[in-house]
Amino acid sequence: MDKIKFKRLLFDIACSAVVCDGHIDDREIREMQYIDKSTTYFEDIDMSRKLKRFADNFKNRPVETINNILEKLRETFLNPVEEMMVLEIVLRLVYADTKIDERETEFIQSVRACLSLDDEMITQRFGVIDFLIHSKENIVISKEISDEKIKSTDMKSLENMYSDHGDKKENR
Repeated sequence: MDKIKFKRLLFDIACSAVVCDGHIDDREIREMQYIDKSTTYFEDIDMSRKLKRFADNFKNRPVETINNILEKLRETFLNPVEEMMVLEIVLRLVYADTKIDERETEFIQSVRACLSLDDEMITQRFGVIDFLIHSKENIVISKEISDEKIKSTDMKSLENMYSDHGDKKENR
């Protein structure tokens, strides 16, 4: 994807992450300014003009504005690095105010649904974030040890499962 188009899309996604809960916190704005100053993510974008246009659209049609940006993300082919950047920006901005609203969780899940990254890659980069993982099954590690005797397979039995004992049937 063209760098400028990607940066514009990334900026729109960032704006959506800031407003998706219906409240714009000063810490979210400061984080966005920090991202702008410390990275090249929004380089070559007239932030003040673009932010004003986004704010106007959001005031008039909040749900439609965010849905349009999500649709644009869904239709855009991004490479894995760009997809990771999208998730990074969204997570940084959502976590900036130190609380996650249910609408922010839904927004992150909507963004995640537009990406092709697998769960393992996301977990390696961001750690375990339950609402980002596609799996319906949650594995819980219990600190308590069950009273039941744990059945295990010894090494010899395991080797026998995969060894060739010459018991193959002859082809006729």
